[in-house]
Amino acid sequence: MKRVALLISCLAIAFVLTACQRLETVRPLESRGRGELRKERLPFKDALPADFGDLVAVTGIGNHPTWSQAWFVRPDKSIAVVWINSETGDMLEEAVIIPRR
Repeated sequence: MKRVALLISCLAIAFVLTACQRLETVRPLESRGRGELRKERLPFKDALPADFGDLVAVTGIGNHPTWSQAWFVRPDKSIAVVWINSETGDMLEEAVIIPRR
């Protein structure tokens, strides 16, 4: 009886595993896969472009306490994210643009 139960369990697991499909990995910051977000090179290293619009939030990054993300709403309602190092004053060269549809 135990062998039959074990056989049925193994067959059920094999059936479930063959029915699974691998999900496509979304990697927006690596420019691969669905959900790809556009990157925009910043024209200045010491200032933010005026067309980024209004600053709506600044959030910290848990694993990197000296880096912050500045979130802007552009006039077309898209969102721009810029990374700023509060310790050195450096900004990353690219901003991520999240479009609104």
